[in-house]
Amino acid sequence: MQRPKPMGRIRRPTTEEIQALAAQEYMHLTPEEAEAFRGLMDGLLASIDRLDELPQPRLGPTWRERDPGYRPSPDEDPYNIYIRKCLVKGAPSGPLLGKRVGLKDNIALAGVPMTHGSRVLAGYVPEIDATVVTRLLDAGATIVGKLNQDDFAMGGTGETSAFGAPRNPRNPEYSAGGSSGGSGAALAAGEVDLALGADQRGSGRIPAAWCGVVAIKATHGLVPSFGAIGMDHTVDHICPMARSVAETALALEVIAGDDPRDPQWVRGPIRTDRYTEAVGRDVKGIRIGLLGEAFDWSFSDPEVNEAVRGAVQGLGKQGAVVKELSFPLFKDADSIWNGVVTHSMSALFESELEGYWRGGYCNVGLQAAFGAARRTRSDEFPPFTKVRIILGKYLRRQYMSTYFGKAQNLRMVLREETDRLLREVDVLAMPTTPQKPFKLLEKVDPLPLVTRAPSMTLNTSFTDITGHPSLTVPCGQAGGLPVGLQLVGRHWEESLLFTVGAAVEAGQK
Repeated sequence: MQRPKPMGRIRRPTTEEIQALAAQEYMHLTPEEAEAFRGLMDGLLASIDRLDELPQPRLGPTWRERDPGYRPSPDEDPYNIYIRKCLVKGAPSGPLLGKRVGLKDNIALAGVPMTHGSRVLAGYVPEIDATVVTRLLDAGATIVGKLNQDDFAMGGTGETSAFGAPRNPRNPEYSAGGSSGGSGAALAAGEVDLALGADQRGSGRIPAAWCGVVAIKATHGLVPSFGAIGMDHTVDHICPMARSVAETALALEVIAGDDPRDPQWVRGPIRTDRYTEAVGRDVKGIRIGLLGEAFDWSFSDPEVNEAVRGAVQGLGKQGAVVKELSFPLFKDADSIWNGVVTHSMSALFESELEGYWRGGYCNVGLQAAFGAARRTRSDEFPPFTKVRIILGKYLRRQYMSTYFGKAQNLRMVLREETDRLLREVDVLAMPTTPQKPFKLLEKVDPLPLVTRAPSMTLNTSFTDITGHPSLTVPCGQAGGLPVGLQLVGRHWEESLLFTVGAAVEAGQK
């Protein structure tokens, strides 16, 4: 039969390619069927070809005074905080005027290279700003650097970074945490006034706890994630971080709010607040629940537990009502997280980091850059990333994605149980991590990283999959290293967490 002449950029598949693709989906096509399907595909592809003729929306940056910067020397950057120093100035007025801000290097800043802590994306320069970047610049901030992180946010101690691990300014022999280790370290070193991290399993809160600063993982969907490389749109969070609760509240106030470009699906309206007004309020009568299971891991550090309990007892002296709570399913939250994210992260990579079943605007330039890199440089992915990609495909194909389904169902139960506890109390309290910061390895070996890294996430991962807001505040020291207290609240009640967090902070002075 006469076939229409292909008009667009999409090359039509051959009969043999159609048979091979069908076989990957357990179909067995005869050559005649494949040839017939080839004819049908011409019509479909002729329609899709039209997309090349339609203009794409342009999202160029608002603030154009930009110095793309450079990678600093070890003498200039002794804690290995920066992947790149740069200078991007925002509005000449606003609540963040004069504030120096650092961005985890998975957040797009137009005109400045973005690596995601990896050599895989070498040469990629975004053409767009992430929504949070636009909001920071509109508020008068100056962005001074892209900050070090674990390679593709997989690792947790910073040691997988292609640029070397960031070091903890409190003691450079120790990890600054991860994957947003550069963000925590930059604040602790006084290099920036505010930083943005990202959090899918604790990656923003853990560095804050280990570096002795403040971070909030807000209610899922409150902070838009458009323009950030993620792991799963249902667990991705961008975290404002600062040296004080008040500054963290200010940063959240600036970047929070609805964004139609956001890929996150959120049921109901996005509820924002004047978070800065919550700082300094009385905690009298606020009900605090100490979550027993979070203190009871086999590797829980008694000094960490003691510091956290002491800080919560201090809240009691300020008039809060403190009680012990039990939450048995909490111990299985990380298994539920693994079931969800192992499937979805693998699928996200197959879609070149944008994902399907999503809302918002896609960064086509990133898709093209990552897609080309994935086809030529996948051997350079860190071990954690390779394991997730391979295992996710295995579980989808061999077990029909049923383990994703089981995990997703249990995720709903975990959320409901957390909501139930938060009717009994106003805030849950626990160690941000069960242990002190890890000492950096002299030689980075993937196996020790795999065996020790997951233990640090066991108190943080559950709110990434339930979506509840979580604030980490410094509450003391263990062995001369910082300890973080994690406070968890009801959805959209970040203000209450800032009130309690500021009271903890005041009790440390």
